[in-house]
Amino acid sequence: MKNQLLKTLFLAVVALFAINACGPKEPDYGEPAVKASPASLEFGVEGGSKTVSLTATVKWTVSSSQTWVTVEPLSGDPSKETQTVTVTVTANDNLEREAELVFSCLENKLKSVVKVSQAAYVPAEVQDKTAAQFLAASDTYKYQKVRLSGVVKSLKSDGSFSLKDESGSVTVAGLSASEVPYGTEGGKLSNVAERDAVTIVGYRVDVDGKAQLKYGWLESVTPYSEPDPNSVATRTFPCTFDYTNAENGVVVNNPVFPYDLESVWSWSSNGWTASGYKNKSYTTESCLYTEKVDLKGAKKPVFAFEHVLTNFNNYLAARQETSVWISKDGGEWTKLPVSAYSYPNEEEYAKGDIIPSESISLEDYIGSVVQFKFTYTSKEDSEAGTWQIRKVSVTANEEPDQPENSTGTEDYNKPDWEWNK
Repeated sequence: MKNQLLKTLFLAVVALFAINACGPKEPDYGEPAVKASPASLEFGVEGGSKTVSLTATVKWTVSSSQTWVTVEPLSGDPSKETQTVTVTVTANDNLEREAELVFSCLENKLKSVVKVSQAAYVPAEVQDKTAAQFLAASDTYKYQKVRLSGVVKSLKSDGSFSLKDESGSVTVAGLSASEVPYGTEGGKLSNVAERDAVTIVGYRVDVDGKAQLKYGWLESVTPYSEPDPNSVATRTFPCTFDYTNAENGVVVNNPVFPYDLESVWSWSSNGWTASGYKNKSYTTESCLYTEKVDLKGAKKPVFAFEHVLTNFNNYLAARQETSVWISKDGGEWTKLPVSAYSYPNEEEYAKGDIIPSESISLEDYIGSVVQFKFTYTSKEDSEAGTWQIRKVSVTANEEPDQPENSTGTEDYNKPDWEWNK
């Protein structure tokens, strides 16, 4: 009986083990795998959230290489089903940026990488700068739009040019007709020509250590035109224009103006100076127009000027390539009879002396409004000289006139001698 009891107990224990052995097994998830899709996520500057589909047949975790990217959840259990992971990116206030999300199972040495990228912040506002400010601002944010205004100089066949204002000059690497994204190269616009006044917007980019305006577009253009000589002011008689002290309201007009020259006439403390030379001689014709002078009521008016001539082939060429003209009441121009004595002789020319001209009578212009112009010319196959106009005067003649019946032998010192008035 005892043996039978032991046998029954043994069979019960064996049966219990058998039951446990046939109990639930661990789920079969297939081959170990960690796979995230898509392989990359792109976000705009404003940030936001997107999802990643994760196939993970093992326990997994995820890590981010950047703090501006967060992931939910950060880990999970194995599953035959696709799991959804949410990726959130904060708004960007700086340059474009990238990060990596690494989904992994360390035990099985499995991993899957998702690359995250975000667009750069591009300020909507535009900063207005002079050329000097643009060149000096080395800390300008890469995507900060900058507006420059100036004159087009040295326009090249590829559309690049120098933008010149009163503070300096900036290289512009081509233009587009309307706003373009950063990195879009501009070309040559048909409506932009040498010496046009333009306003452009673009980005500051250092090229070979020097700032350029690149990826720019045209906001406005004013075609170049020669100024109107009639736009000057009118002075009353008598008057003197001292160009060594001030510009005195002149207008410069250039019938022949090579693109390589920034100007023919320019002002400095030496007066108004004309030159057709810049590394070589150029063919030019340029006129310096004075302010007008009202000769109504003038008595014995005369015109005179003070000038310097240098660098011409010789002193004779200086006379041939310079001339002085007068206009009456805005009419046609007449060449004034400037005598040889108003020009330097060979010795004076060699020394660069300041030469006062002889006085030229303006009796025929009394009652009119007159204007004067100094015309400078040069040729590329000759030495382009330099002509300085220092002073101009329209004043009453200080020398007495001889009477019409004079024999030239009168004693003008006699107390009873009467000069013509």
